[in-house]
Amino acid sequence: MRTKHYETAEGFNAEAYSVKGWEGVAFRVRGWETEPDEDTEWSGYEVRTGNLVVRMVGDDRDYSVDPDDVTELAPEDYCAECGQVGCRHDRREGVR
Repeated sequence: MRTKHYETAEGFNAEAYSVKGWEGVAFRVRGWETEPDEDTEWSGYEVRTGNLVVRMVGDDRDYSVDPDDVTELAPEDYCAECGQVGCRHDRREGVR
């Protein structure tokens, strides 16, 4: 599996998000997905694909998703340890 490249995603500053199609799981936005263009070998530059790179809380695999499918989650809506929406396992101070 190819490692996904990304750059900072301004405006996606929340701690976690839900993603359409994966309801019940919290994700962290890693950044805007980038990919090599026809001149990358020479220039070293990559271009944005228009998608976001996200990772499930508690996982190590990245996914590409449409930014329109991403919705901010409140800290009390998910578990920061397992990433399950509605889980209260993490018992974060001041959140529950």
